[in-house]
Amino acid sequence: MIAKILAKGGASDIVGYVMREFHDKEKYTADTWRLIDSDGVFGDDYRRIVDSFDIGASLNKRISKPVGHISVSFDKADLPRLTDDFMVQLAKEYMERMGIKDTQYIIVRHLETSSPHFHIVYNRVNLHGKAIDESNNFDKSHKATKAIKLKYGLTFSPKKKLYEDAIGEMRAKIKAAMFRCKSWDEFRRRLAPAGITVEFYNDRDTGKPQGIRFSDGEFTFNGSKIDRAFSYRRLDKFFAKNAGIREAQPQRPIPISVTAKVKEAPVANVVENIIETGCQAIGGLFQVRPGYDPEEEAFIRAMKKKPKKTKGRSL
Repeated sequence: MIAKILAKGGASDIVGYVMREFHDKEKYTADTWRLIDSDGVFGDDYRRIVDSFDIGASLNKRISKPVGHISVSFDKADLPRLTDDFMVQLAKEYMERMGIKDTQYIIVRHLETSSPHFHIVYNRVNLHGKAIDESNNFDKSHKATKAIKLKYGLTFSPKKKLYEDAIGEMRAKIKAAMFRCKSWDEFRRRLAPAGITVEFYNDRDTGKPQGIRFSDGEFTFNGSKIDRAFSYRRLDKFFAKNAGIREAQPQRPIPISVTAKVKEAPVANVVENIIETGCQAIGGLFQVRPGYDPEEEAFIRAMKKKPKKTKGRSL
């Protein structure tokens, strides 16, 4: 059993991290994590829990980062014993030893890695509006985990195994933070609730960033040591590519132009066409049908043949 005291912050970021609110939902599905216990919050969904923490924090506005975050992990050998109920029991005993009491909290178990672990998210402002005493937290945490391991016979992991587990945990957290990430600043903000800090080291000649290191507070690794895709250059290109991708905008429908070809009528039928077209234009009130009156047709033909009048005096 190892407890890591992670960065303090706001409810939206930390609760969002443990409840996978900002992760790829296709990968981090509902069966990769679950809320196993809570107290003092209104519901079990992200928004209601954040609102609950914000209301609790308003009792003491002098605390700028009102939400605490602790990750507690276990050796794989203890997995058969680690039911949700047993994890909740261990979490409550750990919080009691740490002095985290009379306050809001949630306990979220993560299941996407082979390393069993849970996260404690608590309000640093207790129900009476006072700040939780966090003096000597790291020393208290070390003593609390040791006492709990001895009490319940949990596995003490060797240093090498801790080292290998740390690499695996960091790899998963970094990959999650990379999802649709577009800048180094955004990357750092996403990793902070996961307890990972980012450090650059520069080229001696140019002074420009050359490499990157990741640290969880206990172990520090070069990016390429964790995964080749985590080198400074590859990450930089990855963020630049994401920043250049624009969401596809819906295309406007292209108007379809239809041109109807009309068969030209012989000159002899021009008058009939004019009459028919005019009738259709006024809504079909007058329609020209086949079979005109014979006398009317004779009159039209006569009009066509009538010679034009000549200009000038009459003789």
